[in-house]
Amino acid sequence: MAPDIVGMRLARDIAGLVEVMRSGPSPYYVWAVDLLRDIGGRDAADALFDCVDRPDEYPRWLHLHALSALAELRDRRALPVILGQVRRGAPGDGARAIRMYEDLGAIGGPEAVRELVHRLGDPKPPRVVVEVVARLRPPEAVPALMAALWALLPGAEQHTVEALGAMRDPRTGPALLYLVHSRGTSPRLRRAAVLALAEIPEDSWPPPAGLSAEVMLRRALRDPDASTARPAAALLARTRNGRDELRADLMNTTPRHAAARRAPDCSAVTVCALIQERPDLFGPAQDYRDLPTLIELLGEESVPAVRRAAASALGALGGEEAADALLAALGDARIGDAVARALSTLPTPPPVRELLAALADGSPGGRDRRRSAAVALGLLECADAAPLLLAALDAEDPRDIRSAAADALGALRHGPAADRLASLAGDGEEPGTLRARAVHALGLIGARESLPVLLAAARDPLEPVRVQAAQALGRFPVAEAADMLGELAAGDASRDVARGAVRALGRIGAPGTHVLASLAEPSRFRRNVGHELVAALAGCPGAVAVAALAGLAVSPETADVRPPATEALAARRSPDCVAPLASVLATARPGHDGIALRGLAALGTAEADAHVLTYCRTKGLASEAAREALRTIADRRR
Repeated sequence: MAPDIVGMRLARDIAGLVEVMRSGPSPYYVWAVDLLRDIGGRDAADALFDCVDRPDEYPRWLHLHALSALAELRDRRALPVILGQVRRGAPGDGARAIRMYEDLGAIGGPEAVRELVHRLGDPKPPRVVVEVVARLRPPEAVPALMAALWALLPGAEQHTVEALGAMRDPRTGPALLYLVHSRGTSPRLRRAAVLALAEIPEDSWPPPAGLSAEVMLRRALRDPDASTARPAAALLARTRNGRDELRADLMNTTPRHAAARRAPDCSAVTVCALIQERPDLFGPAQDYRDLPTLIELLGEESVPAVRRAAASALGALGGEEAADALLAALGDARIGDAVARALSTLPTPPPVRELLAALADGSPGGRDRRRSAAVALGLLECADAAPLLLAALDAEDPRDIRSAAADALGALRHGPAADRLASLAGDGEEPGTLRARAVHALGLIGARESLPVLLAAARDPLEPVRVQAAQALGRFPVAEAADMLGELAAGDASRDVARGAVRALGRIGAPGTHVLASLAEPSRFRRNVGHELVAALAGCPGAVAVAALAGLAVSPETADVRPPATEALAARRSPDCVAPLASVLATARPGHDGIALRGLAALGTAEADAHVLTYCRTKGLASEAAREALRTIADRRR
């Protein structure tokens, strides 16, 4: 008969668990070790140490499991045994060797650190040793880690670089800077080295090196991969010399430099992005050259990517000179949207009067300025622009201006524009992209009288119009909108439309819950919107949503979304989820049941606890999830 180790754990019956360790059937004696570790305390540790000290009195190899459990309890009696095994190299299998080093890291202390540092001196240090040292962060390991780095070059060095970063020690700086600076460093390793350098505290920067840190970071700053260049720029921004290096690179990308001597354009984009994030470090108050350089980069001789980046940087710095330069560039169609966004983010008062004048300019040469002005005024939510924006919807105006005006009116939530936008949205003779923009604007305005137009747009033959209609209907919490969204979610041929409809149903509130629940039925379930359906139902209160999630969590037809549906049920922390989570336990594949176990254990009700305990008694304690759920209940009952 199987021993009731679950009852022993709840009763903290150490003597009973020890008896199971000695004579219980497999695998109960292994689980007994885990439960003693969970109980903790001196008595449980003594019981584990007895197994370690007298292995012949227990099942074969159980003392190794007990040794790891003792290490997790940070009982230093385990240390001599572990050190002896490490030094003898026994047992020699890879999994056990990894476990021994992890046990050393769990115990910690000077002796464990000395052994780990010693192992870093092996011809090819085990990766687990590097990782354990990174977790412990002993200062004395830094030289050994740096030596290990060179021993592992090339090919297996990245985890050592990451460990050096975890140390957050300035002594690692020279080696990391060398890797960043060297031509032979791979792009992946250079990125890892830059990120490791970013872990060095700012008050210890720059670290000592043969060359200045500013020079050694130059190659990373000019890397076309932003994930390398951005952290390099942030490191340079830490010091005045570094900021001068950033300024020099920015100036070296201006068109006045000969192509052979010019810094790469990606460097200018990186520095401009940094200026946008940290405008306090740049601008006239810091260096008189910053604004003129950015204004030069905004000029037509620069490539569009650099011009857009310069516009964003100018928008962050602000000031009259920056605003004037941006206004001058407003009419360039290649960068107009970036300039409009920059004007809307100026920390100084935006040039609204000039933007209104540009919007009112009906001359043929003012077309691009007019469109960009509409974008900027919409972003600024300038109510004074509404009459001009309404006028810009006229059919005589170019399509791009009309689209920008529709967007801006939506951003303004300008109610009087609803009729004009509705007429535009329903006119089949108008271009589809323009009608889609009008539908989007109607959704933002949310006028009740626009609903029939949006319902009609949901059946439009053009996909972009239907996508925007689905999004817009999500702002109308009424049954007609919910029913139409249900039709789109269940039957629209476009995956984007169907997904948008499901997300909109999640936003619509109570009218959408029953429709979402119907979409969870096996006969209507669509796999390509399953994750959106789970997310939408997770945000809906009430029993209907719980029942729908329960169906998704157990139905054979919904295998792709069973784990997230179970997660959604567990996250509700509601007693009405007990039965659904119990159903998951009865039907889930191994691994999926852990979500339900944790959810039930967290509820804390007698019914939920009973399901967890029954599972643990019938299915066993092989999984960490089962032991964790049992631990939660036992700790609560103490």
